[in-house]
Order: sequence, then structure tokens, then C-alpha cells
Amino acid sequence: EEKTLEEIVTGFLGKPYQRGPLGEGEDELLYRTDVFDCTTLVLVSVSKLLANSLSAEEMIKKVNYFPQREVSYETRLHYSTYRNQVLDFFQDIVPAIAPDLYQEKQVILNKDRLIDIDWEQEITLNYIKKEDVSKIIANLPSAAVVGFLVHKDKEIGLDIRHEGFLFNRIDFVHASAKTGKVVQENFLNFLHNSDYDGVTFFTINED
Repeated sequence: EEKTLEEIVTGFLGKPYQRGPLGEGEDELLYRTDVFDCTTLVLVSVSKLLANSLSAEEMIKKVNYFPQREVSYETRLHYSTYRNQVLDFFQDIVPAIAPDLYQEKQVILNKDRLIDIDWEQEITLNYIKKEDVSKIIANLPSAAVVGFLVHKDKEIGLDIRHEGFLFNRIDFVHASAKTGKVVQENFLNFLHNSDYDGVTFFTINED
């Protein structure tokens, strides 16, 4: 029986938080469902949703690497906005849901070599300012991925500081370093009480 994205994600509630649980080394796993950080919760959940004829373990190779024929630390999609731009599995919906409110900024990803690879890429990050998010909540679909940004991160080449899932425009499910597990919280309360400056939204293309 096929599960919805919400059913898949909420099935991981309570799982422990572990930073960087996936890897390409001999003693590491490309796919696992016992521990998560914020990004791997997104990657693993989307891989399960899109698996179909492939196993989720095989699907994550398509979701987390580019070019997809190569699986290595160097070809891993370390930056969320770049991942969303080069893969057809994700769709940036910010201009559509907030045509008069969204902002743009240019970011040179990996500018300060946050990831130890010989790679950088300039991208345009579409986002909505923290104080404007409540104005566009009604425009959101029932399921979306939300990424949180901090303006000063642009200086070091970082796009998204945190990410998770938003369901029914209310329920934010994410792997939380603060609580040490996957939790569900009220989205606007979480945003209001955070130090993030803005958010970006994207959906999953299931076709």
C-alpha cells in the first residue's frame, strides 16, 4: 500500500537526531531510517515516496547525487537550493505563492569551502521574509518542504540553515538538534521564536 508523504514523514516522529548520518565510506550508509538530521529526513522521506520500481536505497542515489551516475562525497548534493535546481524531483514554489512579496538574493555556494570539495556555484535564492510568511500561508499546498535562511550566511556561501516538512499549512515536522529527535511543531510558532530571517518553500514532483 502506497503511503502519502505525510504518512511517511510522520512515521519517523521520535527517531533520534544524529548530525551527518549518511555517507559514502566503507562503514557508512547511503540510506538509513534509524537516525536523522534535518536534510536526511527530507532525502530519505522523498526517496521512500518516489521509490516505485526502484528501492528507496536506490532512489536516494538519484535524489542526493549529481551527476546521478556517480556516487561520491564530491558529487553529493550538499546544498539544498542547488539540489532543487538541478533535479526534476523538486519545484521551487516561492514566486508562485508570494508573487508580490518574495525576495531574491545571489549566493555563491561553498564560497568559504564549508564543504571540503573543489566546487562552488552561484545561485539565486528565492525567499519570503520572516515577517511576511503569515501573509502567504493560505497560498501553500497541503504538503511542502520548507527551508530556513539567515542573511549573514551568504557571506560564507551557505544557502539554507535548516529544513523540514510543512503539512496542512500548520504542522512542521523536522529533525531537531535542540530536542534530539524528529518532532512536530506549530510552524508559525517555531518561525516566530527562531533566529531565521526568512524561508523558502518547494514541493515534490511525484510524476
